[in-house]
Amino acid sequence: MKVKATIQRGTRYLCTKIGQIVIAVEQVAVVKGLAMWEVEQEIAAGIKKRLIVSQRALLPLPA
Repeated sequence: MKVKATIQRGTRYLCTKIGQIVIAVEQVAVVKGLAMWEVEQEIAAGIKKRLIVSQRALLPLPA
């Protein structure tokens, strides 16, 4: 079920779907050959929201 992905758990990515920086939590499914990742978005101090997005929507942040 797992797809070999370049996404790393606990790493920060830019989510193009929402335009925010998120942290990858874990791969939860594969839909039509694309890995779906659960990501965590920090809304405010201590308040976090979890979303499920495709691997394609996650871009690495520039070094």
